[in-house]
Amino acid sequence: MPKVSIITPLYNGSKTLTETAESVLAQDFRDWEWIFFDDGSTDNTAEIAGKLAEADPARIKLFMHEGGANHGTAYTRNRAFEKSQGEIIAFIDQDDIWYGNRLSHQLKILDSNPACAMVWSPALYWYADRTFVQPVGYRGGGLEPGVYDPPSFIRIFLSDLKGTPLPSGSLLRRSAFGNVKGYEESIRGSEDIVLWLKIARDYPVYFDNEVLIKYRKHHDSTLRVAKRSGKMDEWDLVFYRWVGDFLRNSNAEKTLIDENDFAYYRTLKRVVGRENYFNSRKLLLKKLREYPDLGSKFTCDYLLDLALPFDLASKVSAKIRFDILGRN
Repeated sequence: MPKVSIITPLYNGSKTLTETAESVLAQDFRDWEWIFFDDGSTDNTAEIAGKLAEADPARIKLFMHEGGANHGTAYTRNRAFEKSQGEIIAFIDQDDIWYGNRLSHQLKILDSNPACAMVWSPALYWYADRTFVQPVGYRGGGLEPGVYDPPSFIRIFLSDLKGTPLPSGSLLRRSAFGNVKGYEESIRGSEDIVLWLKIARDYPVYFDNEVLIKYRKHHDSTLRVAKRSGKMDEWDLVFYRWVGDFLRNSNAEKTLIDENDFAYYRTLKRVVGRENYFNSRKLLLKKLREYPDLGSKFTCDYLLDLALPFDLASKVSAKIRFDILGRN
């Protein structure tokens, strides 16, 4: 049985998968298996993964959904987990790059901190024309390396979603992943953040500040495509509702709940704002009535949205919240 199971969901990643594979095969730690799970690719991604599996069948395996269906990243990662055997789970996306000591370095940390369920490191954000290290910490203010007991990371992660762990830069104990029931399959686009929140609620987590991965930022990534199409806003509505329920069930501080609810309301306005004036206000009211706790909280905002264009109403609301009421 391998110590580490590497999991990679695949979807139309033929342009980058070979380079990603080279970085995995070059690891100085070798006791691993690699589970590819194709999520309905329409290019030759599965063919590339298949050739890698043929070259090392004892360690590399390729699976596909029945009928070549597409189920999304969360569902696909969970199915890949079910096929895996290692006591430690490592993820790498089809377009990211690991430095040669990525596994060995983080495994030493986990072995030295048996109470920790997870270790993560910041990524090097890698654009075609520039790079920079991922900002981490409360509102990007930085983090000291070490163990963070629950639930301290919940507040930190929610203060800046861009500063949450990336799958390719995280190692997770198999037992912890199973205990929190893995990825929430109803979530798309922010499924990683949901997993980290569940882990941070229940387990100590180790942050290490050594950069060990390159996180490729490119025009054809799943999230970029979803943002351009407007689909990401619809996914975010599901995410913010999940986070709201999670925070309330976790007895989180009121400020976190309020900030998340406000993010839901802003996103809801972007989604319904695609309709004309009358239909957008009608849809906004309908959605608020579906969640009475939010409806009562944003009554004043809704009245502003009835009287003003959404953009102007948001500016007036922000003025009231921050300048008059002094909220931050």
